Amino acid sequence: MSLDLTLPPPPSRRLRVAHWIYQAVLHLLLPAILAFLMWRSRREPLYRKNLHHRFGFGPVGACGSIWIHAASLGEVRAVAPLISELLRDGYSICLTSSSPAGLSEGRRLFTDEAVTHRYAPADMFWALRLFLRRLRPAAGLIVESEVWAGQLIVARAVGVPMLQVNGNLLDRTIERDSRRFGGVRLELFSQFTAILTKSETHFSRYLRVGVAPERIALTGELKFDQPMDACQRAAAQATRTRWSPERPVLLLASTVTGEEEDLVPLVRRALEVAQVVWVPRSPQRFDAVARRLSEAGLPVSRRSAALGADLSGVPTTQVLLGDSLGEMAYYYELSDLVFVGASLVDHGGHNIVEPLSLGKPVVMGPSIFGITFPAIEALEAGALTCTPDAHGLEILGLDLLKDREKLAAYSSRANDFATRHTGAAKRSASLVMELIAQRR
Repeated sequence: MSLDLTLPPPPSRRLRVAHWIYQAVLHLLLPAILAFLMWRSRREPLYRKNLHHRFGFGPVGACGSIWIHAASLGEVRAVAPLISELLRDGYSICLTSSSPAGLSEGRRLFTDEAVTHRYAPADMFWALRLFLRRLRPAAGLIVESEVWAGQLIVARAVGVPMLQVNGNLLDRTIERDSRRFGGVRLELFSQFTAILTKSETHFSRYLRVGVAPERIALTGELKFDQPMDACQRAAAQATRTRWSPERPVLLLASTVTGEEEDLVPLVRRALEVAQVVWVPRSPQRFDAVARRLSEAGLPVSRRSAALGADLSGVPTTQVLLGDSLGEMAYYYELSDLVFVGASLVDHGGHNIVEPLSLGKPVVMGPSIFGITFPAIEALEAGALTCTPDAHGLEILGLDLLKDREKLAAYSSRANDFATRHTGAAKRSASLVMELIAQRR
């Protein structure tokens, strides 16, 4: 079935009424929202900087650019391969984020003058209209799971086609939104001109919420096309030869509050046979994890103190705390076995594509509802193992760290799995360019 790239039908009367109620509530809450941003800016000053972007002002770049909205750091990284494809074909990009982390990562990844970086306008109709009137984008691309009523309805009203790329609709989202306000929020998915999604499972979910099949394309997972920083990987190899030439390295990646305490016994046991690298998900957890390790009597070197700006140097202890952003390629390359966090607590798990794409065996806790793709397929391919709890994780992790042949076979399965899942960026870029060509 060919993809329908015409503008979708206008929103239903029910959705329009719900949208205006939402707009009224949003405007009433505006003072509280501004106060929250000021409060957040005490810890992260970038929340306060460029506040005018939130109201539609600030740079937009070349008129007719492609607008890409990637809410935060993870979404910016996910969409990076698609941005690179579009830049190679000569398109200009206006890349918006909702968080300082996303904005900073976008600027780090793309220094090209064809990419304009800014915060997204708030979801208020007048701020969005001002932004869209100034940019006049050829198309708008929303990354993964972000669905904002204002963005979609205002864009449809002014004739901007909106696509969801790397679409990641979850069962939990469907169940939650079905129970709220008569399920009206699920109608928003039908306001996308097209949805480019990852797997047959995701395809069927969009059908369940009423999206027409001719508006859904199966393009694959963009994260498998992410280039891993070659300089960081080379630095990790240099570190490895001096820090741990004989012993394997266990990486605890993207851990979150609620599972950290359960991971300390694993670290203690793992140090009998391996070195350990621990990279919390949030910068706000760096000090807390360092303190937890020290209180457990486990000496720790912090990346910020032990290594140079170019990642030169060698940790002076068996545990390295990765207290930095944007250096996951270094930490993954350094490791032999990776635990991915937000899985021992009921958060659904974090990104497993990056370690898999480097051939790193992945282990997790039981909670993977946020990454069912590619987790289910990775489980079936033997590239991922989930354990019921922290105790099971400890048993499995120690077994793999002690048995290098078993670990090597696991790595080979991860490599094979990644090879079969590349190419999503080219497929997605082709459809975006087809849409733009049809509208000229």
